[in-house]
Amino acid sequence: MNCFLDCFYNICFMKIYALFFYGLVSSSIYGQEKKKDWEFAQNQPAFGELYETTINQGYLRGRVVRAWLPEGYFSAKKAFETVYFHDGQMLFDSTQTWNHQSWDLPNAAQRYLSQHQCVFIGIDSHPKNRYAEFFPAPIYPNLPLAVQLSLRDSLWYGLPLFDAYANALINDVFPLVENSWNVKRGGDHRTMVGASMGAIVALTLLLEHPTELAKVACLSIHLPLIDVWQYRDRFRDPIATAFNQFVVENSFRVEHKTMYIDRGDQSLDKGYATYFPQFEAALKKFSNRNQVAVKLIRNSGHSEKDWSRRIGKILAKLMK
Repeated sequence: MNCFLDCFYNICFMKIYALFFYGLVSSSIYGQEKKKDWEFAQNQPAFGELYETTINQGYLRGRVVRAWLPEGYFSAKKAFETVYFHDGQMLFDSTQTWNHQSWDLPNAAQRYLSQHQCVFIGIDSHPKNRYAEFFPAPIYPNLPLAVQLSLRDSLWYGLPLFDAYANALINDVFPLVENSWNVKRGGDHRTMVGASMGAIVALTLLLEHPTELAKVACLSIHLPLIDVWQYRDRFRDPIATAFNQFVVENSFRVEHKTMYIDRGDQSLDKGYATYFPQFEAALKKFSNRNQVAVKLIRNSGHSEKDWSRRIGKILAKLMK
């Protein structure tokens, strides 16, 4: 009887050990397969390493996501914070951008982040759908019908796409990054950065999904929310009113967050001055429960070169 029990226990132990070993091997193989999804970028920055992958499912299918890893990443014992950027194709390589400019992000941030290393993630925007994805969709029903129809038919070529874009970031991009790289998981460790309309979508995502982000940096925030060359001052008042109301109404949902917002005083940024008094008044609803900084950057404007000069100091303060 004892011999039978001993054999039984040995067989059970061997099965459990085999299952455990299989789990380890499978996990290792899976992890290797996930890394293979990321390719070493052809043009590498001066600092760190740049990888790329293409989303193969869902709303963002076909969209490129870029991951920049700081020097020392592969020898680090601790997980890294993540900083997500919209318009990812404009961050690293000026030879591949439409205006031959880039943020030159690793070089711009390197000397400021030497003590606070993090992984940068850039999500490419869609040229045709950029306004539709970045526009704060919750304000759309509150706009006059004439404004709704004009934006739908002349600017977006359809209804706003913010919800689809935001859900894809939350359900596809964030898990992809956190399952692929040695980064801390969850919204408490995510910062999001955007410029112009990218600043609008970063702030809107924080307001609509506050648990998904801890900090946002909104450079040259495009408070007209539409193509000013196409519309000039048309619809300025109803859109600005609806957006500021949206900011106020969602203030109660946001606590213990950090928000950095700026504008320059040159080029397109100069025209934002008329929007800022009402916008800053709306932001005051956040001031008691969050850290909010609104800055005017002198002698700076609305271009990748301007944002490159600004981003290092901004990240140094955000990533303390």
